[in-house]
This record gives sequence, structure tokens and C-alpha cells, in this order.
Amino acid sequence: MKYDFETRVDRKNRGNMKYLQFTPERIREKNLVSFSGAEFEFKTARPVIDAVKEAAENGLFGFTVPDENYLSHIVWWMKEVRGTEILPEWILPVQGTIFSVATAIRMFTEKGQGVIIPVPGYNRYEQAAVRLGRRGVLSPMKERDGRLLPDPEDLERAMSAGDNPLLILCNPNNPTGQIMDEACLEEILALAKRYSTAILCDEIFADVVFEKRVPVLAALAGPEDPVISVISLGKTFSFTGVNHGNVIIKNDSLRERYRTQRNADHYGSIDPMVYAALCGGYSPEGKEWLEEMIQVIRRNNGIVTEFLAEHFPKVTVRKPEGTYVLWADFTGLGLSREELFDFLGKEALFSCDPGEEYYGKPCQVRICTAVPEKDLRNGLDLLLAAAAKRGLLL
Repeated sequence: MKYDFETRVDRKNRGNMKYLQFTPERIREKNLVSFSGAEFEFKTARPVIDAVKEAAENGLFGFTVPDENYLSHIVWWMKEVRGTEILPEWILPVQGTIFSVATAIRMFTEKGQGVIIPVPGYNRYEQAAVRLGRRGVLSPMKERDGRLLPDPEDLERAMSAGDNPLLILCNPNNPTGQIMDEACLEEILALAKRYSTAILCDEIFADVVFEKRVPVLAALAGPEDPVISVISLGKTFSFTGVNHGNVIIKNDSLRERYRTQRNADHYGSIDPMVYAALCGGYSPEGKEWLEEMIQVIRRNNGIVTEFLAEHFPKVTVRKPEGTYVLWADFTGLGLSREELFDFLGKEALFSCDPGEEYYGKPCQVRICTAVPEKDLRNGLDLLLAAAAKRGLLL
């Protein structure tokens, strides 16, 4: 490969949240990777690093706005990577995905009203709703042709209640990696139109897909539909700690309403280093890097899935269509939730995210596979040794 996916990032003495708060001390002491959190354990794209270095050397750190150069990189990326043509005027910068969610919640809902969230799903949508005095209305997803997707009947139940004006989607879904295709999204758009429900679709994982592209919901929607798509460098280039994003809104009046609310929420300007990173990443070199990274994730997903099938046949893994997280169910091992996570974290030193944090079952887990292959295999070897010692192998 042209790019480096084997050199681990150094998380020490950098205030890194994953390292300090979500990586057990024993794992840090042994310098092992953690499989929790959706952050790369390898370095981000070289074109991004080079662009940020050049910007820093230029020495300009002033207020920064979305000029023609910035917007043209986004338009190019959406066409080349997402397969969708958008107009530059549809784009508004925001200070992060959850910032954009909070702005939509303030704009579309009143205190006490509900925000519909299909689950399993990302927990910070409900967190944002509750912090703003709203309610999270959880809508369980349903198996449809072997895929876990939003349930139209349950969505209609929530929309028809009359006090849940906003639906938040995540496509591809975090944590399951399932993609809502155009047919699924059209079904949801029709329901939302019937019940005057606004939609915000978090598409920040949508660049990392294996077989099919993720539709841009804002482009798929009608010109008068209250629909917002959110994109960012966050998952594509592991920029989770950078307060950055862009919303795409086709509806002209909605876009101006959103701009007004965004500014009222104390939006300032684009971070100049984010401007540089975006232009470096949303480039032919960045696309080439992304294509190699997807190969790495696909390989790693196969390694984990085949390992679990061979040694833990009672553990099931949902085949992802995108993202670099795997959704696995360890219920078949017969351990309680506490026993399972004691085993994984303390005995196997295989730290991953509890599924309950994403509205899953007690013994479901989310495993991040954006790690160097040698570290992945080492983690699986430790898991196997611990399982043998525990008598969990058949």
C-alpha cells in the first residue's frame, strides 16, 4: 500500500479522552490498543497532515469563512466519493455533529417535546435532547431481509403522536454498520411528509462503505422538505476531537432558518486548521488514501469475524455495510453482563464498548477495527488465551 496503516498514534500526554477515560489502566500499562471508541489507532491521512503542516507554517490563524475554495472541495468530494451532485449554496459550516443536532433540536422542537431516534443508535442524540429539555423517543429497529433497519410502523407511531417533531437518523448506522438505501429513505421521507416531521441525518460515517454508497438525504429530499444532512471529517479522517462539520440543506427557507439558529447558538467561524484539513482531505490524494483505508477495514473486519466464528461460534457478528465498528453479540457465552465485561477488560485485556450504551442488549459489544493489523491479531491472541484459561472454548 502507498499509505501507512501500521504505525500507531501516540496517545500519551495529549489529553486524549479515549486513552484517559475509556482505556483501562492495565491496558495502558502494557501499551495495548483499546478496541473501544470510533477513533483510528493508526495515523490520519497523509494529505491531511501535510495540509495542516503547510497552514501552520504559513502562520495565519485568523477568522476563517467558507470561501469558494472551501466549498468547491466539498462539492467535488460529494460527487466523487458519495456519487451526488450538490450546490455550494446548500452548504453551511457548523461546529461539530452534535452541535448541529442541538441546533436542529432548538429549531424544530419546544421544551418537553420528543426527538425520535431509531435504536440501536448513537447515544449522544438523546443526550443532546435531554440536555435541552426535550425527550428521546426511542424507535426499535426491525430485521428486514436480513438487515436491521428503522421500522416504518414504529416510526409512524412516533410521528403520529403529534409531539415528536424531529427524527434523527444515522446512516450508516452507528453501531450496526447497516446502510439505509434509497428505497428505505424514500419510505421514511414519505412518512415524515405525511406527519410534518423534520429529519436530520447524521452521515459522518458515510464515506466509509464497502459495497454501496450512502444516499445524501438532503439531496434525495424534495426542495420544500425539512431535511438536513450532516457531513464532516470526523469519521472519515478520525477528527472526532475537532469541533467541525458541514450541514447540507436544499430547502432555501429552511437553510436560512438554520443559519439564524446556528448563529444564535454562538457559532463563530471555521477553525483555520480545519479549513486546511478539509481541503487536504477532500482531494484526489485524500480519496486515494480513503480507498486504501477501506481495504484495511474490510480486511480487519474479516479477521475478527473469522476468528469469532472459529473459536466462539456462539458469538454472532452483524455484517457491516459501512463504518469501522463491528456489532457483536456475546450472549451465547452464557455470561452475565458484569462477567462478560470483567472477562473482556480485565482478563483478556480486550476493551470494547458495552452495547447497552447504544441501546443494545446487555451482552452486545461494539468493536472498533481501525487498528494496525499486528495489534488486532495480538488482541485476538490475548482474547483466545484468556478464553482458554476461563474454559470458554468448545
